[in-house]
Amino acid sequence: MIGALVGTGKELRWEIGGVTAVRNVGKDQWRISAEKVVRDHPMEHLNKISSQIMGPSGLRTINAPNGTYDHENGTLTLRDADGIWQRPEHPFEWKTPEARWEQKNDVWNFPRGVTVSGDVYTLSCKNAVMDGQRKICVKDGCIRWWSE
Repeated sequence: MIGALVGTGKELRWEIGGVTAVRNVGKDQWRISAEKVVRDHPMEHLNKISSQIMGPSGLRTINAPNGTYDHENGTLTLRDADGIWQRPEHPFEWKTPEARWEQKNDVWNFPRGVTVSGDVYTLSCKNAVMDGQRKICVKDGCIRWWSE
């Protein structure tokens, strides 16, 4: 009887309010909160997302009004996301219409572009991929540097 309930439970749709999770991913600690999570296997639909990622490269924040987490593919997709990256050198703010994070490879995709603005530069592009935390590949972009 319990086996049948567990098997059937995978298909159940549920909704939870006020969810906070803390996970270690590599050397980073993720703290992610959502005002509401609706599970519709294999997708989780998230509303009013707020997160902090703390690790060796500094503190990163991510905010988005909504997004999804796909359990089968291990991908997090955020819409109209923004945040900051507090680092010892050149902290910056960022904003994008869509961000996708692939858990398996720790890769961020910005298929609809991203704007990054810091103390000494601004970068805007139509498409970008950030592999890990140091390497970023930009398509159709422009970067502006300035100094005092």
